[in-house]
Amino acid sequence: MLRMFETHEKRKERELGGLWKLETLSSEGNVSGEYRVTVPSVWESVVGLEDYRGLGRYSTTVRTSGGNVRLIFKGVSHTGDIYFDKKHVGHHYNAYTPFTIEIGATEAGEHLLEVVADNRFTPDSALHVPNDYRTYGGINRPVAIEELANAYVEYLHVKNSRTEKGWDSEIVAKVRRFSDNGKAYTLSVDLAGKTVELGTAVFDSNRAILSAKTSFEGVDEWMPETPNLYIAHAKLFEDGEYIDDLKERIGFRDIKIDGEKILINGKQIFLKGFNRHEEYGTLGCAVPENLINYDLDIIESTNSNFIRTSHYPNDERFLDLCDERGIFVWEEGHARGLDENKMKNPNFKKQSADCLEEMVINHFNHPSIIMWGILNECASHTEYGAECYKLQYDQLKALDPSRPRTSATCWHLKDLCYDMEDIVSINIYPRWYTWYGNDYAPLEHYQKIREYIDTCVSSKKPIIISECGAAAIYGYRTFSHVKWSEDRQCDVLRELIEGLSSSDEISGVAIWQFADCRIDGDFRDWNSRPKTQNNKGVVDIYRNPKQSYYTVKECFGKIKTYKD
Repeated sequence: MLRMFETHEKRKERELGGLWKLETLSSEGNVSGEYRVTVPSVWESVVGLEDYRGLGRYSTTVRTSGGNVRLIFKGVSHTGDIYFDKKHVGHHYNAYTPFTIEIGATEAGEHLLEVVADNRFTPDSALHVPNDYRTYGGINRPVAIEELANAYVEYLHVKNSRTEKGWDSEIVAKVRRFSDNGKAYTLSVDLAGKTVELGTAVFDSNRAILSAKTSFEGVDEWMPETPNLYIAHAKLFEDGEYIDDLKERIGFRDIKIDGEKILINGKQIFLKGFNRHEEYGTLGCAVPENLINYDLDIIESTNSNFIRTSHYPNDERFLDLCDERGIFVWEEGHARGLDENKMKNPNFKKQSADCLEEMVINHFNHPSIIMWGILNECASHTEYGAECYKLQYDQLKALDPSRPRTSATCWHLKDLCYDMEDIVSINIYPRWYTWYGNDYAPLEHYQKIREYIDTCVSSKKPIIISECGAAAIYGYRTFSHVKWSEDRQCDVLRELIEGLSSSDEISGVAIWQFADCRIDGDFRDWNSRPKTQNNKGVVDIYRNPKQSYYTVKECFGKIKTYKD
């Protein structure tokens, strides 16, 4: 399943799941092992490949009826090279963003599809480095094949803003064609009982952008307690003949920043929730929709309303479910803990820019996403690092000016980027890690950082505690409440939530983290990660609840979503 709703009525699209052949390869391309695996999955879930880092070639046969073909990959980790009938047709970097490959005209019959995945840490990879979460290998998200007419709708974006009477909407679509056949292509969009004509495509290098502005009255808005969703259905016509379509799901929701306030549809909100890694037990980052839904069941049961996708874009099915449930999402570009030297990798700027563009283009319509994030705990305290932050903030604003931008920092009294972002986000761990040799109480810790932030910004901004927490080994209980015990984790989380949520200046608290996750074995802090895991989850890697789950549920239950 690619999405949680039907995306086409006209276009022929077929998911390429089931069993594929997987061959592990040497650096020279020689086969070292052969397996049968399901797609999507990660090869670390194959017996014998639990710690495999290298190259893997996936292969299957696909049947086409002739005509134009496009391949859709929702995720290949972390680098993928695509071959169709032994011809190299595409290359993509980043495990967490979708990409497409145009094959063009094909002959009817069977064709060989091969995907060579690579999860090695090399100088060519600026973002996937040994880290505090695991970099898996394989086809980690679904794959599909489409058979297309001479032109098709590549994407459809709907941007909504509230007015006194209702909503103003801007609809933008991109159309691609395979060849100039002299025919005219027109596009219309059905949305909320209205048909909006976007006009006739004017192509530049076989690409065309069409847009229209309209307004809506009497529609139901998207809010946590009433997550109303509408289908925007784009229909493409070739000389009047209906040839292609694309459905997107949208919500009537806008976000405004008013001083220290975050306003959703005019209401001030308080965000309470978790950072969540896309990982589950032995399945790695290839999480099926039933387990994604189970995660959201657990998260909602703690009285949470907010999830940060640490530290990369998430599966669209996760976002679809957040749309349906009314859960706020901070979606983040891929990067964590990169120092200045790593940010000077020759591939860093391009790989980061590609990731942000793919994230925003593909996830633009999700009403649950209320902010974009970048560069978690990277070198925002250096001049070069600040230049990189500005590049990414500017790129996000150009791609989507409707959402605020933020970044979680650990460089509290050294950060140079506070005045660049729309929302200030800080990671703090009082009662777990000492800060400059002192173990401050949570609110005291925050206040010392806030005093510095006020000297850096030209105007007041919302502040989010983007990470806070403590670790515990599942099942370790003790009367003495020592570190790594579930008892100590409960103590720390209670003090954090109660202390930080009591401040009128703070707009949200995100616990680090929802579930324990594996880390890369060669990550520099492996010796402070028992079981080679980050153990700060309120549930373990299989979602067994620690005692802290109940503590968070109780504390979050006392905090209202809307501020008076």
